[in-house]
Amino acid sequence: MVLINLILLSLLIVINNGELGSYVMQGAVKNTFKILTIEDDPSQTEALKEALTVAQIICVEILEAEDGDQAMAFLHQEYPHMDAPQPDLIFLSNHLPDRTGHEIIKEIQQDRRLQTIPVALFSEQDPSASKNVTFPDNCHLFMRPKTCDEWIYVLRCIEDVWITLLNMSGKPNL
Repeated sequence: MVLINLILLSLLIVINNGELGSYVMQGAVKNTFKILTIEDDPSQTEALKEALTVAQIICVEILEAEDGDQAMAFLHQEYPHMDAPQPDLIFLSNHLPDRTGHEIIKEIQQDRRLQTIPVALFSEQDPSASKNVTFPDNCHLFMRPKTCDEWIYVLRCIEDVWITLLNMSGKPNL
């Protein structure tokens, strides 16, 4: 709850700044919380943006990748993402056109610079059905949200799960 409450106090308004793949505020504080969404369904990213607006969580920058190749180029700062910032959190769809979320997590874990970034893996199936699948400590499975209210609930769950992790990693306490 601390993260959301402090984010609520940080800024006034969320707008789309017109740049491809970025959802930020103009005149925002320097230290926005960066979330990379790796999602091939644009309606999912729009629902997330709507939830952030409705919940008045406005100190968040949404960075977008539509598939695994684009996501890995972004994370490794390869062309055309050479100036891409490192995200503070990754929202990852488990079913992308070019690979699964599990494959992307394995790739992320092979890079020391990326392996500490928390990952929320979203799946259509119930997380309890994945008992035989092991995830790194920084990765958790969630049911894919379908509505604005479900996204708000997920954001609050993620805050509860990772607030301690973020504080321990030396990131700004939002």
